Amino acid sequence: MDRDTRSDTSEIPCETTATQTTKAAARVASSVMRVSDLDRSVRLYCDVFCCHVAIREPDAALLLTPDGFQIYLYSKGTFRRLGVGTGGVQYLMWATDSEAELQRIRRRLLAYDPATYTHVDDGVTFVEGCEPDHSRVIVAYPGPNLLPRELIASRFRGQ
Repeated sequence: MDRDTRSDTSEIPCETTATQTTKAAARVASSVMRVSDLDRSVRLYCDVFCCHVAIREPDAALLLTPDGFQIYLYSKGTFRRLGVGTGGVQYLMWATDSEAELQRIRRRLLAYDPATYTHVDDGVTFVEGCEPDHSRVIVAYPGPNLLPRELIASRFRGQ
């Protein structure tokens, strides 16, 4: 059995406030997917899941589900169906409703990944790090419910 080798996080409590008992402090807000045919994928999500196109660029699209969940689709280079990992969901993005909660999450994530970093793109602050299996963890503030997106960042095009 593998031992948990992460840093001690006892000094970084994950507290639940009265507000958080009725509303999650962080929630999954977006997915990022690499697709082989952008037009075909856009049609599928619009037709099957009633999404609408919020932003369309030559190599990427941002779709919104009826409840506001964001689906970033991008098509980049040759796409071969060789099995797991060549396409599909790349990672989930989380969003918080406060800068303070974003900073609490950043501190907690740093205990797992000392390479965690923060950057700002088009008015949105992102905290990025890795989970134990090296998958990306991305948390944004403000969330799309507070600041609708107006462009697709290069980070969400597989770059």
